[in-house]
Amino acid sequence: MTYNKKVEKIYSQLLGEALTKQLAKTHILQNQFGFQDANGKDISISATTVGEILKGRRNMTSRSALAFQETLQYQTPKALFLQDDSFKIELLSQLILIILADSIFNNTLFKKSLIQKIDKCTKKGIQDFVKKHKDVLIDSLSNFFPDFPEEESSYKIAEKLTIWLFDFACLIEKF
Repeated sequence: MTYNKKVEKIYSQLLGEALTKQLAKTHILQNQFGFQDANGKDISISATTVGEILKGRRNMTSRSALAFQETLQYQTPKALFLQDDSFKIELLSQLILIILADSIFNNTLFKKSLIQKIDKCTKKGIQDFVKKHKDVLIDSLSNFFPDFPEEESSYKIAEKLTIWLFDFACLIEKF
């Protein structure tokens, strides 16, 4: 599995979990997702599609993203795709965990740098590291994506996250 596929899997699962929590808070059902197109026509998204996105098993296409954004009242695509700071912190923690644990990252300078910078390469150690540097990490991640990213699907956002890992590696060297 490639870096991109690893990031895509992590990102899709976390996004699905965050959106599931949002549905529970707003009491919106999976069969209530839709948006109005440019002609004012109501477009709905199937409950099956919504359910698969929430489980992290399906790409949130631009059409689905519009439905999620409008139904859950996110102001921008960035707010939908990157949620809030707690989402970003969890994403960062999961990315670090996969970099440290997955063999695909073996023998990379990035992994070696992380091992040197994190006191204990445990889940708690990773969380402590992210909390210690959260302002810089969240700023870097947030600034990498504009409010209206060119990427219009969750898989494309995950692909761009893979590109952001280069910035992340540079930040790690500065810590």
